[in-house]
Amino acid sequence: MLGVLLILAPRGIPARWLGLVLMLPMFLNTPGSPAPNTLRMIIFDVGQGLAVAVQTHDHALLFDTGPDFSGDADSGNRILVPALRALGIDRLDGLILSHDDLDHTGGTTSVMQAMPIDWVTSSLPDSSPLLRNFPRQAIQEMKGSRHCTDGDHWLWDGVRFDILHPAAGADTSIKPHDNDLSCVLRISLGEQHILIVGDIEKKSEQRLLDNHAEQLPASLLVVPHHGSKTSSTPDFVAAVLPDYAVFTTGYRNRYGHPKEEVVQRYADSGAELLRSDEDGAILVEMNAQGLSVERYRKTHQHYWTHQVHEQH
Repeated sequence: MLGVLLILAPRGIPARWLGLVLMLPMFLNTPGSPAPNTLRMIIFDVGQGLAVAVQTHDHALLFDTGPDFSGDADSGNRILVPALRALGIDRLDGLILSHDDLDHTGGTTSVMQAMPIDWVTSSLPDSSPLLRNFPRQAIQEMKGSRHCTDGDHWLWDGVRFDILHPAAGADTSIKPHDNDLSCVLRISLGEQHILIVGDIEKKSEQRLLDNHAEQLPASLLVVPHHGSKTSSTPDFVAAVLPDYAVFTTGYRNRYGHPKEEVVQRYADSGAELLRSDEDGAILVEMNAQGLSVERYRKTHQHYWTHQVHEQH
């Protein structure tokens, strides 16, 4: 009941997000860890930002930590930590921070304070205040921290993970335009593939086309840069040709994401479109035979959900 009451709170109240977390087990309806050779992924509704949890039978990964909200409220303590615990995750094997933007790293400290993390990989410069200010306890427990680099890969419970970008030796000190340094993660299981690309823009998309064209086709793509015009070139969309294209955007965000021409480009490619600002959190389950997608708000439609949509 508390979850329902919090969801009813106005959109500006950070605790409203906790309502979704309290109801998350009902949404998942999948207690326990995924079976071997199976993957579960949650694309969180964190507003204008990105946070994705990936769970295999014995391992858990978090890709980005969403935005900082205000004061002591951030995606980590308001959404991710409660949600991960609801999923039965009390430690992370890995944390990927795609690049040094606050809408992708805002919840990092809260997550690190709440649970052990074996390793961190990122494209953040060594001088990043976030890296320098990692909680002392987290650093003591961590097995390692390094830059994500094209060619990195690992295998968990039959699921393969590959880093496709940035290239080895990339200059991570670039600011303020570091979107093109975003870590790009490909997750593979049989003939099924998921691509999470952070905020890469046209330059990095072209590098992927030049160097990894055969690894770009994907069952599901988390659309680059929230659907900005800086990204999703026609050639990139045609190469990935996703069955599902997921836009992670904030409700009525000030950037106007996703841009209509970008949305149309994916629609024209035949992709089924999902948006976190309209669909809420998105649950993905994948095995070697296929991939299924569940939208939180479609699964849990209530009268207040319709009222929100009428305000668009």
